Parts: sequence; structure tokens; C-alpha cells
Amino acid sequence: MNQHASTQAFDSLQDALANALMRGELSLQYQPIVDRAQKIIGMEALMRWNSAEFGQIPPSLFVPLAERSGAIVCMGAWALEEGCQQLQQWSRNPATSEWTLSVNVSAHQFNNSRFVGDMLELLDRYQIARGRLILEVTESVFFNAKGSRQQREFRRIRDAGVGIALDDFGTGFSSMCYLRYLSISRIKIDKTFIDEVVVSKKDQGIIGAIVMLAEALDVDVVAEGVETAEQLMYLKGVGCSAFQGFLFGRPSELADFLRGPRVQ
Repeated sequence: MNQHASTQAFDSLQDALANALMRGELSLQYQPIVDRAQKIIGMEALMRWNSAEFGQIPPSLFVPLAERSGAIVCMGAWALEEGCQQLQQWSRNPATSEWTLSVNVSAHQFNNSRFVGDMLELLDRYQIARGRLILEVTESVFFNAKGSRQQREFRRIRDAGVGIALDDFGTGFSSMCYLRYLSISRIKIDKTFIDEVVVSKKDQGIIGAIVMLAEALDVDVVAEGVETAEQLMYLKGVGCSAFQGFLFGRPSELADFLRGPRVQ
């Protein structure tokens, strides 16, 4: 594809994304998070886009596009409200009433001046119990925010009983600084450290250090990208408290998980 054709395709995709929310083309899929007994304790909501024009577009393509165009703010607000509606439904079912829901929040969304106020309004509207909603953020959330405002916003979030998970932990450069003064409640170990953990001494050392750090800070630690029983056995042995990955279920429609046990 030449540069002109590539640019045209990019522009067409961006135009389609701008209307995706209005056309009802966005949806949420869910991936389970399990405890050491492999019992589902929560879900992560993952956005999907099924374009009428282009078909299924992978998140690796449309999320950066949405961030670049600014559409991620509206899309993220939609996902957060959908998630709160789902939490309200779970609260009415004894089998799911204790589940948490993790919703990804982009830097553009978090640093919008209305974000925290709008989130607090959703908590009140849908009567979300404390501890049930978790916001997943990456280090990019912190890059452009002013320190004093940032700390106030994080304090408002935690005071409302909303958890904050630092996603992709270990892949950035300044995580330790953030952990010193922000009220993080969960660390998620990035999949890149899990893939070879059974045989890689370096990955074992990194994961062991992260688990000890989490224990010292009294925060939960979730291992992402767990795909084999051997990985699970090792991670349990070093003290990981929760797990997420294809071993327990791929991202899917929620109804698939409610039909019966999915974990092995």
C-alpha cells in the first residue's frame, strides 16, 4: 500500500471511529480475575469495536487512534457507565455480588477536569458499593498531570471507595515514585514477565521483587497473562494473590462466564 492509500485508509478508519459510539458499534467483553483457589473474584472490562464498515478492529489499533483524536474521552466515559450498570446488576445476584470490575482509564480521560466528578455521580446513580469498582491506569496517566491536583484527585477517588490499579507494572520508568505518594490499591504484573517465568531467573527475580514490594505497601498484586498451569504454580509459590489470563478464560461476553465454571 502506498503512502497516499495508507493515509486515506487511516482517515477513513478515524472517521468511522468518530461515529462508532453513536452507531452502537462499541461493546464490552470481560476477562475473569481469580484468587489462589481459582475462584472468580472479579472481571476486567475490555472495549471492543465491531465496525459496520471495517468489521472487527483490534484494540491495539483503535485505542491509540482514539487517544490521538481525543475520542477516547467519550469512549472511556461510555465504558465507565456501562461498567457501573453491570456492577449494579451483579449486586442483585448472590453469585456475583462480591465481584469487582476493573475499567481501564486513559491519561486523556483521567486528566479531564470533569472525570472524577462524573465518576462520583455514576457511583451514586448506580449505588456502587465501596471496593467494587477499580480503575486501571498506566504510568502515562501521570506524565502530564500537575502533582498537587493529581494527588487531590487520587485522594477523592480512594475516599469514594474506588480502587486504583497500576497496570503494566514494571514496563515504565518511574513507578516507584508514583507508589510513594499515590494511593494505589493494586499492582498488575505485566505479561512480559510472566511468559518465561518458569525458566527465566531474571523474570523470577523481578516478579519476586514486585511481590515483596506489594506486600510492603499493603496492596494487592495480580499476575496478568497467565496461560499455563506451570506459570500458575510458580506464581502461587512466590505469593501472588490473584491471577488473570487465558488459563482462566479469554475475553468474552459475560453470559459465557455465568453459564458455569470456567477455571480449570
